This record gives sequence, C-alpha cells and structure tokens, in this order.
Amino acid sequence: MNHTIHHDKTNNLAVITVNTPQSSASFLNFGARFYQWYTPNKEGIMENILLSLDTPESLLNDFAQFGAMVGPVAGRIKDGQWNGITLERNAGEHHIHGGSQGWWNQFWDYRVEETPHSTKVIFSLVDTYSGYPGPIHIENTYEIIGAKIDLTTSVRSDSATIVNPTNHAYFNLSGDAKRTIREHELFVASKYMMETKAHHIPTGQLLPVTNTGYDFQTTRSLDSALNQLENGLNDAFLLEKQPTQLILQERTSGRKLCITSNRQAVILFSTTGFNDSFTVNGKVMSSELGLAIETQELPDIVHHPEWGSIDLASGITKEFKTVYECLLI
Repeated sequence: MNHTIHHDKTNNLAVITVNTPQSSASFLNFGARFYQWYTPNKEGIMENILLSLDTPESLLNDFAQFGAMVGPVAGRIKDGQWNGITLERNAGEHHIHGGSQGWWNQFWDYRVEETPHSTKVIFSLVDTYSGYPGPIHIENTYEIIGAKIDLTTSVRSDSATIVNPTNHAYFNLSGDAKRTIREHELFVASKYMMETKAHHIPTGQLLPVTNTGYDFQTTRSLDSALNQLENGLNDAFLLEKQPTQLILQERTSGRKLCITSNRQAVILFSTTGFNDSFTVNGKVMSSELGLAIETQELPDIVHHPEWGSIDLASGITKEFKTVYECLLI
C-alpha cells in the first residue's frame, strides 16, 4: 500500500491518493471530499466509480457537494430554526447542508497514517464558519483496506449544538460514467421512507415502501423503480439493523457496492433532472448519471423528536461510521 500527495499552491487544492492491489482512492482537502475511487470491473479494468468534477474551478464552486463531507447538519431544517437560533436560510425559507459556509465549502487540514494493514487519510476542521453554536471540532477519517473504505466522522463541540453529517458521494458503477444508473440494481434494508411536502420538508409521517416505487427490500433495477417515480429519487429511507444495509450493483461491469452504517437512515438522490454545464468524468452532467448515497439521521429531526435526537452536548464526542466495499458480483 502506498500514497501520494499533490498540492497545487495556485488554488490550495491537495489530492491525496492511496493505492492498494484492489483499488485506488483519492481524497481532497477542500470539503474533505471522497473524490475518486478506481476499482476493477469483471475484466480487471480499473475505472472510477464516483462522479468526479473535472476542473479546480468546478470543485471550488461546487454547490452540489460532489463527494464532500456535509455538515454540521445534512439535509433541510425547516425555517432555519432550532432552539431559538436562526440558521442561514440558504434553501428558500429553509436551511440546508450546514449553510453556504458549511463543512463542504471549507479547506480542511489533513494527514496520512500508514498501518501494517491499512492507510488512513485524516481530515480535521474547527468549524467557526457555519453559524452553529460551537466551535465544533471534526476529525474525518477515511481508512482504506484493500477494496474497502471505512469512513469515521468524530465530532465534539465547545458549546451545546446539533450535528448530523453525511458524505455526499455520487456513485456510478459502470465505470467512468459510461452508462446511466438505469442499468443498476439496488437493495436497501428499509421498510419505511420519509414522507415530504413542498421543498422536501418532512410531514412527520414514515410511509411503508412495500409494493411502491420506493420498495428495494428485494433487489430490483433502478430502471423499474424510476419508471414509477415521476421525479426520481430524492428521499430518506429508515434503515434496518443488519450486516449489509445497501447493495448497489451493475451487471455489465460486474461491480457490487456494499454499504453498512451506524446511521439511522440513508438519502438516495437519483440526479433525475440534474442537467448542467459542468463536466464530471469528462462528460457533461446529465440526468441520472449518478446515485448519491448519503447515510445520516432523518432530515429535520430537530422538529420531530419522536425520531430521535442529533443534539451534541458540550465536551461530548460522537462518532459516525459508514463502510463502503466494492466487490465483483
């Protein structure tokens, strides 16, 4: 196992790349991003299975958070209100993804630690930017072990605050985004999804997914699901506790991505209707080119205490874990 670091002083972007016999993963100091992940297809050809912005300009002006760590709180907070505090309203009347100065839009410090069996890329940040009570101290570790990446986010605050981070990676297992996600198949260990109203604000109801377009309790094609969902997927699924909670696979490439987390839910965003002028993997961004998979607690949970809590007391450390493993079918 070996790693390289390329730091471009003209834009301050650092790319940390870790190579193993099974894969090659790259990370960026801007937004602590999971930037590229090259894994073999069934013919042994190494290709990138993430959507990766192509230029420094795109990265530094990215409001879709490609591969970034999103926080302090991912998703929307209704009216930007929590505990008498008004957060930045950067999604109409609401707050989203920690605001315009959230973790995804900051340069993080970084270091690399080699162990006999893995390489750890560790990003750290003290958040005094987002407008949340703090300062919030974050250490975000990507541990690379062969074809597996363990993501651990550790948070501590000097003041009582709220935290609900996620990683915002967009996946396409065809490799280098050769095909859309329609040919992918998906399994999600979830019986319930979160109902939303206008502007993706939760109604407070959790709806059964059985026999709907949101039903991934048994593996099904995304083409079949998306044909039932006029606006595609941009929804939260409550996760069951089991060894593998999500499987995404693409039979043409032979790749299978397995995900397990200690998080309550996963947000799936199919990029339906996401057409733009910037390029990812050498292609113009277009509808259903990737599937964002975001493990987190349920959005707007601060207004629905029956779902749990994302409170972080002063001086207490919380750890959030998600494991990604790319295998062959």
